Amino acid sequence: MSFAEQQIARLKAGVFQRASPPNRSATSVGMNVAGAWAPMLDAALANPVGGALPAARRIVVVISDRTRDEPRAEFLAAIERRFPLAELFVLIASGTHGPDPGALPREFAHLSARAHDARDLGLLVSLGETSRGTLVRLARELVDADLVLCTGRIRPHYFAGYSGGVKGVFPGLAFREDILKNHLLKAEPGARLGSLDGNPCRADMEQAALALGGRLRVLNVLSDVDGRPVEAICGHPVEAHRALCAQARAVFRVCVTPARVLVLADQQPLTSSLYQASKMLAVAELGVLPGGTVILVAECSEGTGPLDRVNSGIFELGLRPRLPQGVDVRLVSELPESLVTQTYAGFASSLESELERLGVTQAEPASLVWRAGECVPERA
Repeated sequence: MSFAEQQIARLKAGVFQRASPPNRSATSVGMNVAGAWAPMLDAALANPVGGALPAARRIVVVISDRTRDEPRAEFLAAIERRFPLAELFVLIASGTHGPDPGALPREFAHLSARAHDARDLGLLVSLGETSRGTLVRLARELVDADLVLCTGRIRPHYFAGYSGGVKGVFPGLAFREDILKNHLLKAEPGARLGSLDGNPCRADMEQAALALGGRLRVLNVLSDVDGRPVEAICGHPVEAHRALCAQARAVFRVCVTPARVLVLADQQPLTSSLYQASKMLAVAELGVLPGGTVILVAECSEGTGPLDRVNSGIFELGLRPRLPQGVDVRLVSELPESLVTQTYAGFASSLESELERLGVTQAEPASLVWRAGECVPERA
């Protein structure tokens, strides 16, 4: 049972109304069960969107770091099946998170791999700049490949619309300063949860990654919030991504009614740090009343993350402008009060005590959104 589930289990009956995305999968097999994705991934690689994959001897496979819950081993196994004679090299995309060599699944230790370090300019190559002035400096191995397969899982993203697509390449394998330049676009109105068309941040990412030319393809999966496979797709980095995202809204849509008190909860790896858990707050744009309170429930076992990034780069720039006026944010976590008070959130010792403090009753229940990091909210 996750930290959030333990907190919820202690609540009195009737003090919250629960909402969560629906289960849209036709299978009961979880995402991380060995072989769960094999049929879908094999079919996707055999029938790519936007034309055949280029003939390739040298293939760079881009996988996520462990802050993302993705079927990395399944991706690699499917690519080995599809290209048994190719020379595979794995790049572990981490953006500004820092290198994560442990993200390479143990059963693929025979593959050459490198964990990206966004601070090491010597490992990057310059490919110009985007029309918005973002410099494009990417991992050098990408330009030496015949084919780049950028893997990823589609899920809601609070300013890029959805994850997946080119995100593993840019920002995943880019220079830190260029990533931060792109992320400034999150302040623009079009950079929103669940929105792709007219999203300046997403458009800038795609323009940057497409500097790699015709060698770049994506291999993306869509699972429901319980991790069960829904669909896989391969092909053109934008066309294939849009096709799968068209299915994603039905998977992640949740109807919300604005409440005086909104509880947002999820599970690992999203709740491992406040840096990651803050992304749940995007749901509050439609889920809380002006002057209300949002309670984030996240253990933050790995701490807050960089406080300047959390407070300024994520909250002040990307989230506060979306919140209704006068909203207070509280955090239920395992962090000491002395640390929480350095963040944008107020300290709450437990979910139960915080709801009592706010006067939540059966007559006026809180709204609780479970798997809030996997939601695209709509007004009920």
